[in-house]
Amino acid sequence: MWPFNRSQSNKPVPKIQINDVQVVWQDVLNGHWELSYGEILYTLYDNPIFDVSLINELPIVSQWIADLRPQIEEEIKKQLEGWAEWTGDYDLVVVDVSNLIEKREVELSYAHENWADLGINLIVAEGKILSSETGD
Repeated sequence: MWPFNRSQSNKPVPKIQINDVQVVWQDVLNGHWELSYGEILYTLYDNPIFDVSLINELPIVSQWIADLRPQIEEEIKKQLEGWAEWTGDYDLVVVDVSNLIEKREVELSYAHENWADLGINLIVAEGKILSSETGD
């Protein structure tokens, strides 16, 4: 008997495809956008309307990450002291680009299976590491 036995239909998931970048709205953790560009996963929080100009900035952020690799490794090594042994292994879990357009700033989140539930976050602005912190 309609409306009582009507099955719930799944809400469509908003997706945008721009060249090689796929953008998907995730309705978890207060809602956020997830972007995949190359092998890097990006997130965008606090903005239910996606600004497509962000797509043009992703190659710049990718270059920052590549250029900063030695400094990133030093920060990770420093943050692991007293928590886990530095083996040179780490994984870039996600890049938060929520502040990229306004502040030219991103947050890089690193983790690795050898670190248990420890994570390391770095704030990068204009290609320079501003800060790093460890959390679990």
